[in-house]
Amino acid sequence: MLVLQAVPAPGRDAYRLLRGRIKAATTWNWSNKGKTRLKHVQRPKGGYIAIANANGVLVAHIWPKTPADLFYLAEKFTGRLVAWLESDLLAINIQFVVEPRKPTKRRKRR
Repeated sequence: MLVLQAVPAPGRDAYRLLRGRIKAATTWNWSNKGKTRLKHVQRPKGGYIAIANANGVLVAHIWPKTPADLFYLAEKFTGRLVAWLESDLLAINIQFVVEPRKPTKRRKRR
């Protein structure tokens, strides 16, 4: 999983700025009613990006279906952040997070 953080300039809220831009975007759609998951129009089954607000800092968790989707979603999302919010952002941080392993189910002996 990949986590992106968009740090806004003082007095700005990157989360609100992004949500305002998504309303007019033709390449991104909300995939849930809470408007916290983004899907790219060209890859509707390629995973999603979960966005959240942390005191104005935009936090985006990229959940791909395949490894190729990780690159695609990260590239498209980072490009849109730079294109839309360049003058409003100070930094974009990328973190690689190792997903925890799911515990295996144990069978009971009879």
